[in-house]
Amino acid sequence: MVLGAGVIGATTAYALAADGHDVVVLDRQPAAGLETSFANGGLVTPATSDSWAAPGTPAKILKWLGKDDAPMLLRLSAVPGMLRWGLSFLANCRPAPWRANTRATLALALDSLAELRRIVALEQLSYDRNPPGLLKIFRSKGSMESALRAAALYEELGVRVERLDAGTAVAREPALAPIAGRLSGAVFYPDDESGDAFKFTQAIAAVAAARGAQFRYGQTIHRLAIEGERITAVETGGGPVKGDLFVLALGSYSPRLARTIGLSLPIYPAKGYSITVDTPGWNGAPRIPVADDELKAAVTPLGERLRVAGTVEFAGYDTSLDARRGRMLEDNLAAILPDHPKGPVRHWSGLRPLTPGGRPIVARLGPRNLLVNAGHGPLGWTLAAGSARRVAELAENYRDRGQDSRRAREGR
Repeated sequence: MVLGAGVIGATTAYALAADGHDVVVLDRQPAAGLETSFANGGLVTPATSDSWAAPGTPAKILKWLGKDDAPMLLRLSAVPGMLRWGLSFLANCRPAPWRANTRATLALALDSLAELRRIVALEQLSYDRNPPGLLKIFRSKGSMESALRAAALYEELGVRVERLDAGTAVAREPALAPIAGRLSGAVFYPDDESGDAFKFTQAIAAVAAARGAQFRYGQTIHRLAIEGERITAVETGGGPVKGDLFVLALGSYSPRLARTIGLSLPIYPAKGYSITVDTPGWNGAPRIPVADDELKAAVTPLGERLRVAGTVEFAGYDTSLDARRGRMLEDNLAAILPDHPKGPVRHWSGLRPLTPGGRPIVARLGPRNLLVNAGHGPLGWTLAAGSARRVAELAENYRDRGQDSRRAREGR
């Protein structure tokens, strides 16, 4: 039983079905990928998998308090509900935890990228995939030097990094020509990927279904039923649904369901925003994603569309759109690509499931037959394929233990 059909749940269902398991997926939405996976930044980016819990983050949060246009906004109304999580986040901002968290997440991200490419080639998936690469631009020499120090850690772990001056950056991505005079340089990550995460989620769900996975949509999950050390069923609006092994992949809502069996998960919903602009026939569109370090925003081409994503807001489970933060993304798009077509803008917000240190939870926790695959923060698609493969390995271990136990009961 896979609980959740976002990019994490759908990719997990595919991995389990490919390994020969009988898989049932439950989700409250009418189709796969309709929540956090729907209109996110569209990046598969091991090269930016460093933890948000970094040495300089607490000072930035304090500086941005009360500023609605801040890249990272902490709503004071949210503070009482996140004290324990927040204290753990601050503890992870020290240099040693930051390096450990970044190393662990990057290792998973690199495994995940290789697995993603294998799946895409095997299943011939189509999802507005761009040529490989991510270009991160800088508008000041100091910010670029700071980023290069962080990039050194990536290089230690095998990530390819190319340092570019402003002229070379524009040659790499000609769409930046209008702002060439404002750039101090760029860093190019040639191995990162990008595309439409929603289309990918729907595509991987379709091939999982073709391999036998059942997707049951419109199923609101209320609680887990437990007897002794085992979960026996998922209680839904349509009644109980029984299973043998349960995978919790509900993103930001995973802690709420875990609490029904007394399990506490250190995951907090961090709201992100995006806008999508149609660009039919525009010859000046970028070919690869561009991330602006100063604006803390990324522009990703998606076929004849542009997706602009950025900002994080700590406001609990509030998914409402703040018009001011949406306009900030429109301003960011104009600052990065001044010549972009001025068409209708579609606004969106979604909740990123964030752990204090940035590492996802991919493990067996609590009852003997519960696996957790949640807490991927802003790296859901980046880590999805690798996390799914780890869950499949845990499921195989569970199946092997079950067979050994059955043989013991039968005296074999």
